[in-house]
Formats: sequence, C-alpha cells, structure tokens
Amino acid sequence: MVEITARIPAAAIEAGSLEALRRWLRRPSPAAEREQIEQLIAAQDWQELNDSFYTIIPFGTGGRRGKMGVGPNRMNLRTIGESAQGLARYLLKQGRESGGHAESGASLSHRIVIGHDTRHQARRFAEECACIVAAHGFMAYLFDGCRSTPEVSFAVRHLGADAGIVISASHNPPTDNGFKVYWRDGGQVLPPHDTGIIDEVQRVDDIQRLPYQAACERGLIVLLGAEEAAASAPVGSPGFAERAAREVDRAYVDAVAATALGASRRLRLVYTPLHGAGVTNVVPVLRRAGFTDLHLVAAQSTPDGDFPNVAGHIPNPESPAALTEAIALAREIDADLAMASDPDADRLGVAVPLRDGSWRHLSGNQLGALLSHYVLRTLRDVGRLPKDGLLVKTMVSTDLVTRIAADFQVRLVGDLLVGFKYIAELIGKLDDPERFIFGFEESFGYLRGAAVRDKDAASAALLTAELAAELKAEGATLDDYLHKLYRRYGYFFEETRNFFMTGSAGERTMVRVMERLRREPPQRLGGLPLRAVIDRQTGAISDPRDGAQRGVVVGARGNVLVYQLSEDGFTKIVIRPSGTEPKLKIYGFGNADVPATADDATLAGVQRQVQERTRALLDEFERLTLRYQEDAA
Repeated sequence: MVEITARIPAAAIEAGSLEALRRWLRRPSPAAEREQIEQLIAAQDWQELNDSFYTIIPFGTGGRRGKMGVGPNRMNLRTIGESAQGLARYLLKQGRESGGHAESGASLSHRIVIGHDTRHQARRFAEECACIVAAHGFMAYLFDGCRSTPEVSFAVRHLGADAGIVISASHNPPTDNGFKVYWRDGGQVLPPHDTGIIDEVQRVDDIQRLPYQAACERGLIVLLGAEEAAASAPVGSPGFAERAAREVDRAYVDAVAATALGASRRLRLVYTPLHGAGVTNVVPVLRRAGFTDLHLVAAQSTPDGDFPNVAGHIPNPESPAALTEAIALAREIDADLAMASDPDADRLGVAVPLRDGSWRHLSGNQLGALLSHYVLRTLRDVGRLPKDGLLVKTMVSTDLVTRIAADFQVRLVGDLLVGFKYIAELIGKLDDPERFIFGFEESFGYLRGAAVRDKDAASAALLTAELAAELKAEGATLDDYLHKLYRRYGYFFEETRNFFMTGSAGERTMVRVMERLRREPPQRLGGLPLRAVIDRQTGAISDPRDGAQRGVVVGARGNVLVYQLSEDGFTKIVIRPSGTEPKLKIYGFGNADVPATADDATLAGVQRQVQERTRALLDEFERLTLRYQEDAA
C-alpha cells in the first residue's frame, strides 16, 4: 500500500481522494483492481484516479449508475457488494425497528428479486448480489438470464418480495453499469429509504457472502425462469419458490398484454432491442397481444454489452441515430412503424412514416401526448373511463396533455419531480389502482396499468402498435393523428439542452451555478418578462422583481428551478442537475394556438414560429448559464 501511494506526487489528487484510495487498498480486493490502480499511476492519469476515489456514487433518480472501474466512484464488485449488503442490512434494520415489520403493516418476507440486462459484468454483478443477500438471510430470486427492468418491478409485487435489484445502466455507454433498487411496492426506492440504504452502504466494512453454488444448493438462491421448476404450489408452501420460478415470465407478459385496448392488429412493424433485454418483454407482449407481422433487426437482436451495431455504441432510443437500422429495415419491407428499446427495455423510441416517404423520430413528449389521447378516447368510447381517474406526467413533460386532460374532464397530476419513481409512488397511494389511467415522462418512459410500477417499453409498444393499427385501418398515420391533436389543442414544442460538468470540479461548479441562478434569476428571456420563479427545492413560488413569495408548491422537493414566462405557465425554462449523469439539463417550452381549419402549410408556419421562439429562449438562457459556469469554475 505504501509503495503504491508513495508514487503519487503531492497535490496530484485531492486529499480526500488519496485517503479513500488508501482505505480501498487496505481492504481485500481482487488483483485486477490493484493492477488498474497501478496502471493509472504509471500513466499519470491523475484526473481519472481522482474521479474514481473523490466520492461515493450516490443514489440518483435511477439508483447508482456510472463507469465500471476501480474505486468508490465506480461500479465494480466492491461497490456492487456494498450496495447489496447495505440494502439487506437496511431491510433487516427496518424490520427490527418496527417490531418485526419492514414498514407498518408489512411483514418482512425475506425475499429479494434480482435481475440484470445485457451489459458487461451484469451477470457477475447480479450473482454477487444474490450471494450477499443470501448471506443475510434473504431468499434471492435471481432471473436465469437477462430480463427487462419492468419485469423485475412486476416480480417484486408478484412474489411478495421486500425489494428488487436491477443491474443496469439504462441507455448509458458500454463503459457503464448500475445498481437500481426497487421497494416492496415495485417502484424505485424513494426518500427516506434511499438515504437510509446509502447510510448502510457507507457503514459496510467486510462484505458477507455465501458461495454461489452452496447458496443454490441450500435453496437460498432460486433461479426465476428455470425450466426445471416444479408444479404448482400455494404461496408460503415448500414448493412456492419453484412455482414462482416457472410462472413469473408468463404472469408478467399476461399482465401487460391485458392492458390492450383496441382490436385492430393489421400492422407491419419493425422492432430492435438494441442488443438489450427487449426480446424478453417487448417481443412476447406484442405477440401475445396478436401482433404477428413483427420483424426484428437481426444485427441488433443478440445480447451484447458493446452494442456493436448501434450508432456510436449508444443504445439510447431517445436518439434518432439509434433507430437508423430499424428505419432502414422498415423501408425495405414497407413497414408501418419502427420501434426501439434501451438495454433494460423500460424506454421506447418510435419512428413513423410520413406522406412524402421520409420517416420521423417522435419525441418522448409527442408519443406521450399521442398515447394519452388514445387511452382516454378509447376508454371513454367504451364507457370505461373512470370518473376519478388520473393522467400523470412529470413536470418537464409536455403541457399538451394539460389541455387533453381538460377536454376529457379527467384530473391531470402534472407537476411530479423527474423520475418515474414519483409516478409509482402516486399509484401506490391510490385507494384504487384502477384510477391510474396512464403515465409518462418526456425521457421516453410510459406506463399503462398498475401491475408494473416503472416505465415499460412493452406497455408502450403495445399501445403504440394498437393506435397505429387503428389508424392504418382508417387510412391515416400517427403523424396525421399528431397534427389532429395540434389543431384541436394547439402546438406545443419542447427542447432540451445539456451542460456536462464532469468530476469533482464539475460537481462543485453545478452547485455554484444553481445557487447563483437562485440568487440572480434573469428578468427577461427572449424579450419576455419573467413572471414567476418556482424553486422546487424550497417549494417557493416567488416574484422575480422583488423576490417576494407568492405561493408554495405542494409535493416532493428537488433541486429544480422553473422560470415562467407566460401566465398559463406553458412558456417556460426549467433547469436541474441530472440524477444519473454529470450534467445540468435545461428544458425549453413554448406553444401557440392553431386554427381548427388550418391547412398543412399554416400548421407548419405555426410550428416554425414556436420552435424559433423557444430556441431563442434556450439560446439566451444557455449563454447566461455558460457565463455563470465560467465564473464558478
């Protein structure tokens, strides 16, 4: 240890990073990790060494996520193991503190569901989690291969588990991996449990684990999906684990397929899992629902953590480039729709054909509006729209659905903080989960039905295919339907900009930029006066002219600032630090009414004007943010 750290020059890395490195080296660690540290020192890559040790990966909107490598700020066997042990100990502590109950009225079942996607090290990390939770007295329900994140969410509730673990970094680059935690309600972990878990993680010294094979032989690790699963047995009986192992895949597919609303199935569609787990949820759900003219992009259908056949190796369906191969196949076979999901198959991207023969990649907001209207209209037409039903979105998702919800006279919950876990939390608090009609977020996450408590690419793919099939039977397209919504409710446009600020210096800069934006908000943007500032960290709604508080936002607190530029709140700028990546995210919103009789040329003109105006607002705010960033650096 002394020999290694002595070769680091004074002040080459921060003092805290050096101390964390020394603590890391004092612990038992694989030889490969020590070799990585040696290589960083030999290469004098002080920035990477500092970034690997200066902090501990926190729980963000999607759990813990980051680059794989050595150190507490990287995903590796040590940080994965600490995460699993911290979760197990937190659950046990919750049970002790509440007299044997994990929460009021909820007994500890001593079961944890574990799943993973197709990323590098994902299986190894998942098995490590199983060995560790088994050593703490939990039965680990480990999927026998890659599965989608939404299926893990479903399985937690279906099996009556205390928690779930997903090894995934969503749509991040191949270098990354992550550790997501799901609570017993099937939703991602929320405060105060997230901080409680990380507190336990930070207390971990020696990691306790059972050997994998021994834990399997003792029945403490049960493989979900295993073909040798036994016949049926009631919950709680000795054969329950075997029955559950066999049935969870089928139960999940049945539950999602049951949310189907329409009857039209004549549709030719192309789908790509982008080398991820979508073949385990999107494909079987579509086929179970009756969509048989389904064509996969063969070159992207094999599991591969390098995502070799995806543009830039970035398997993110939010990016139009990720659907390039799907669109090419769709053109070749004259398909009606092209879809893609990310590696853990919770997000869905969609591309649609236009009248001129080109294809358009729909934004998450556009698809969210389309599906919201389709679900509301279909339920109303068959007399199944609940009078007290809820349409739900996050605060940075399109306000087009505000007018859609008003038209159908349903309540919109539209100011939730970013993260689908807040939608799951709302579902869990409802007296009747059937009141939940549909929920979405602009980052390509959608959900219909309450069986799953996270965004689900299979659920979204099913609804999208149904709507497209219905429109095809009428001689129309999804693009036509979207234009119809614009003519009825107005044109709404949203765009996002990102400011990346990496490492410890970047983290400090982000904090300073947000602090200054609170102290010195812009008075005007794009020639429009600022009408109100909403600070979701304090909940205050204030007047930008004198800072006087005008109201309070009720709901969860988060580091988000909203600058309203119109009385209806539809024209605005929102800024927040990302919960999963080292960046500030800036969202611009604009809208304008459209004459109901507007022809295509008139509608296109309105769209151009709104886009130009919104981008001008973003450009001006981006310059302000850049100036604050330079001052803070």
